[in-house]
Amino acid sequence: MPKAAAIQPNEWATVYDTFEPFEIGALNRVVLDYAHVELALANRWYRRTALGKAVAGLGFGFAIFSLCAAVALGILMLTGAVDNEALLPVAWAGAGLSACAVLGFFVPWLLTPYRQWDRTLNGITVMIVVIATLSLGAALFRTWESAPNAVLAAPFLLLTAFAVGTIVVHVRFRVTEKPPTVDVASLSPSDIEVLRKVRRRALKILRSRNVVAYKDFAGYDASSFDTASDGVPSDATGGQA
Repeated sequence: MPKAAAIQPNEWATVYDTFEPFEIGALNRVVLDYAHVELALANRWYRRTALGKAVAGLGFGFAIFSLCAAVALGILMLTGAVDNEALLPVAWAGAGLSACAVLGFFVPWLLTPYRQWDRTLNGITVMIVVIATLSLGAALFRTWESAPNAVLAAPFLLLTAFAVGTIVVHVRFRVTEKPPTVDVASLSPSDIEVLRKVRRRALKILRSRNVVAYKDFAGYDASSFDTASDGVPSDATGGQA
């Protein structure tokens, strides 16, 4: 599986080995390596109007809803729970929503500067491929009274092709170089605050995984970025599993 040249801080915190001693300098290095992307996304967000922010929020919510619909679709097809006149509309609607779930994560990634390998996008797309493949198998090999097998298989065949194509694009169009280095001394207070929020989210993940103790959280959160460790590359996962 490809690796990101500059791993996202949240992802780094998620895969950090709980048996490895934690050093704030390692997290600082990861945040700074990815800072160019985070600052660009933050500036884009702040430039949006209230309507634009609302639309973006609704779009993300719809992507999550579509992801749930994709799971429900797989269950319906495998169990044969729907086998009446609603079968074909349900199949097409479910396949369409499944594609929307992929697009909901793929489009933001495509618009991200210095697009790095994204585990979340890859995981969701692979899940949709599995759902589409299982649904396609059910459509072809189960006995359906409401629709011919070939007709019922069409939406799942298209969905499988779309999801596989997304994986190919994700691999081919990712950026394999690190984003430009950010000089902490040249950053504005608002930029520093953006990076602090990014680091805080990662620290919360580490705290929830018992890597960071509750008593140490405030100290790490208040620390400066001057302690970034030069010896920890951004694609290091602290003993990634």
